[in-house]
Amino acid sequence: MTERISWYPIAPRESLAPETQTLFNMLEEKLGFVPNVFLAFSWKGPRFDKWRAHFEDLMQPSPGLGKAEREMISVAVSMQNGCLYCLAAHGFAVRALLKDPVKGDRVTFDYQRAGLSEKHVAMLDYAVKITNEPAACNEADIQSLRDAGFVDEDIWDIAEVAAMFNFTNRLASATGMLPNPEYHAMAR
Repeated sequence: MTERISWYPIAPRESLAPETQTLFNMLEEKLGFVPNVFLAFSWKGPRFDKWRAHFEDLMQPSPGLGKAEREMISVAVSMQNGCLYCLAAHGFAVRALLKDPVKGDRVTFDYQRAGLSEKHVAMLDYAVKITNEPAACNEADIQSLRDAGFVDEDIWDIAEVAAMFNFTNRLASATGMLPNPEYHAMAR
């Protein structure tokens, strides 16, 4: 029995752009499956391509904000939004990047008690504030992050990653998107 992964159509693979088909083949080779977010969103063609390009660029590490930090932001935001898809998929990424499944799950479900540094807690507190009270964000938040050791480029990226996941969480929830079952057992 095949589980329905979205309330919207899933485009037949042969109808997708050749670049998307190549991406899907590469993901199947690397992961053993195509992430459901790609399957669910690909029917929108050019919008999917633009979202994916922005997402991939945004998740590239920088000197002050590595891949693990970007993924920690993703799960802190996703927990606030109750996004099943992103908690499963990016929870796996946090476990894998930290090379510690216990700490990875703690970051995903309650970063405040995960044993993170003060700097990382400040980063995630800001991402949560952007998620829950965006109009309450102020310049003092930026200064607090500078004081914690982040430079302006990092702080901008914290905000942009949080915003990307707020968008993606809302789209995943609004479309009934389910995570691939494989994510639940990965990096354990």
